[in-house]
Amino acid sequence: MPRFQPFTHATVGVLLAACSSSPSPDQLKASLKRHPEILAEAIREHPAEIMAALRVAAESAQKLEQGRAVRAEEERIGRELAHPRQPVLADTRAVRGDRGAPVTIVVYSDFQCPYCRRDVPVLQGLLDKYKGKVRVLLKQTPLPMHPHARSAATMFEAVLRQNESLAWRYFDLLFANQERLNAEGARYLEAAAQQAGADLPRARRDAGSPAVSQVIDADLAEFQAFGFSGTPGFLINGVMLDGAHPPEDFERVIDRVLAGPVAAP
Repeated sequence: MPRFQPFTHATVGVLLAACSSSPSPDQLKASLKRHPEILAEAIREHPAEIMAALRVAAESAQKLEQGRAVRAEEERIGRELAHPRQPVLADTRAVRGDRGAPVTIVVYSDFQCPYCRRDVPVLQGLLDKYKGKVRVLLKQTPLPMHPHARSAATMFEAVLRQNESLAWRYFDLLFANQERLNAEGARYLEAAAQQAGADLPRARRDAGSPAVSQVIDADLAEFQAFGFSGTPGFLINGVMLDGAHPPEDFERVIDRVLAGPVAAP
């Protein structure tokens, strides 16, 4: 037999509001402020139902926020494609992929940065997926917090002056063995250059040249001018991605570029 619940003034008020018309949000808010025991009693008597309702509401709010974030990102990409950043794209820089590809991913990288290392396979996956349509152009942005990053950047650019394929082999060795670079510094830089097949005496000379230093200084200045917060940084046909990103973030921009030109708003 159901337990008898005495009618309180609060209960009567709620019943009258329910019978006469639907209460407004302000009326409900005011009622709960005056009589919080109504909500407390509902939670005590129906905890499972209320928790389920809260979970549904939280999931709905999360999906709504995700949808807003996706729309905001699509709008940002559209604006930046219409008014892209313009990095210097010299023919002498290291490029992976077809040099005539319609999509250029400029990578601002630091050989001691663990997040740069994380995106190396991401970039290779994009080159494989968009074969002939995407190229990756490397720029050097060694950060002051990494003691061997500048030396690694200068040695890479020195090896590049000998042969591009040697330079990319060197790039792969440094990121694959980042722990050795961190621990051994200059000793590992030279060992990796030899392993890659470079002419080490020539690489040493070129690494110490003003021309190589000027390349790295220019890359750092460009990186700072574009407002990146850290490494890695990416420009995809002028659209910025700041920090490490999963493949789908790159693909969203690449697919927009390949879909056709964007009219300026």
